[in-house]
Amino acid sequence: MLDFNTKINYQRHNDSVPNKTKNHYAIVRCFESDRGRILNSAAVRRLQQKTQVFPLERNAVVRTRLTHSLEVQQVGRFIIKEMLFRLQEKQQLALYGLAGNEAIIESIVEMACLMHDIGNPPFGHFGELAINQWFYQRLSLDKKSHYQILDISGSEQTKQNELRRKIRYDLYHFDGNAQAIRLIHSLLKLNLTYSQVACILKYTKPAYWYQTIPHQYNYLMKKSGYYLSEEPFIEAMQQQLHLSPFHRFPLTYVMEAADDISYCIADLEDAVEKKLFSVDQLYDYLSQGWGPKNKDDLFEQTVEPAYKAYQTLKEEALLPRAIDQFFVTLRVKTINRLVPHAAERFIENLPEIFHGQFNQALLEDNGSEYQLLTMFKQVSEKYIFNHESVETIELQGYRIITGLLDSYSLLLAMPTEDFLLLVNKNSHKKYAIESRLFHRLPANYCVAYQQAIKTYVGSDDFVIWECYYRCRLIQDYISGMTDHYAYDEYRKLMVAD
Repeated sequence: MLDFNTKINYQRHNDSVPNKTKNHYAIVRCFESDRGRILNSAAVRRLQQKTQVFPLERNAVVRTRLTHSLEVQQVGRFIIKEMLFRLQEKQQLALYGLAGNEAIIESIVEMACLMHDIGNPPFGHFGELAINQWFYQRLSLDKKSHYQILDISGSEQTKQNELRRKIRYDLYHFDGNAQAIRLIHSLLKLNLTYSQVACILKYTKPAYWYQTIPHQYNYLMKKSGYYLSEEPFIEAMQQQLHLSPFHRFPLTYVMEAADDISYCIADLEDAVEKKLFSVDQLYDYLSQGWGPKNKDDLFEQTVEPAYKAYQTLKEEALLPRAIDQFFVTLRVKTINRLVPHAAERFIENLPEIFHGQFNQALLEDNGSEYQLLTMFKQVSEKYIFNHESVETIELQGYRIITGLLDSYSLLLAMPTEDFLLLVNKNSHKKYAIESRLFHRLPANYCVAYQQAIKTYVGSDDFVIWECYYRCRLIQDYISGMTDHYAYDEYRKLMVAD
């Protein structure tokens, strides 16, 4: 039986007394509380200074992570409304436990869409690459660790060796999706409902996973979804929501589809705003990408009307308005086709989606809608992400992030007992530089580190876990920076350069 009441879980992990209320409006209030906690969080505010495609961009028209997330939020809301409307027409809302829960479902998806990028480091996916490469060079399983505590001793399959292996792999598989879970649960301690957190768990693979991925989960596990540090929370969440290992929360598919629909057009619009190419050139790229057209195909119904509207205004010498109209029309026509398609795909595959085992993206099929989405992405890949100006900024971002990691690596090289002296605010003349670096770390991240290692005090594995959480502390700090803050911090510390 597919009953969404079992997926709407209003309990919070850190509540000392579980909420036993059965009053429906009291449950609604739980999710309204989630909205307030999310909207007022520092992680969401930072999105306004993290650029979507063009880092260090000063042009306010070009999208930030925040404006992109707001657009994703609207599309996610639209998909849910469409899906609920179609089920209502078939008189199936009550059948699936959705009747009366419409507002809750909508809120969960909206807030997941708003949060989906909060874990992304400065300089986006290239920032992820820089962090991972830096840690890989020091912790790769096929070489000796830079940190003696994490060295795997001999070939013995001991418990400590297995822990060291997991930790090393975990640390050089930093991912914005996994960092989002860490931000919500461990760093900001938003204490959201289980359902709300589950909706942003896009991938179900732990970052430390180094075994072969089961073929039935190859899409769901294609990237890291959470770290070793958050594993106990994830296991509790899975139990509460009746999710099997490596399975997704059903509404996550909607959040992912909303993101795909939103950024595929937004990236093209930002590129025209940045003058990487004109609308006329873009139309040519899209035409070539689509291939032979006929009057009944989706290209004719989406791109062609947008280009005709553009040409009409361009001939009237209203170029700025013509460009705006092109993207307004393109967005409206595209969304009006892709959103109903996403809703229908959700319903068609409801049993697999409900159980979280649907092993592909919602829009990933053989239809023309997926072809259109793929064409937009391929044009972006070829003419935006490979553009010299974008690659130059990415290389600058790589230098900035690796330079910051090099600077703060002094803290990672300290023996455990000496670093704990810094944490406990005891002066140490031997580590004058390290103490100044430590003072720059955010207090709430340091508190999260202290709380994490407190669990292992007195255990045989304490120094191993302490090293792990110290590395996490540095990753937390640098990945939490905005583009401009990272740039400014790099300039301060690299003044000699």
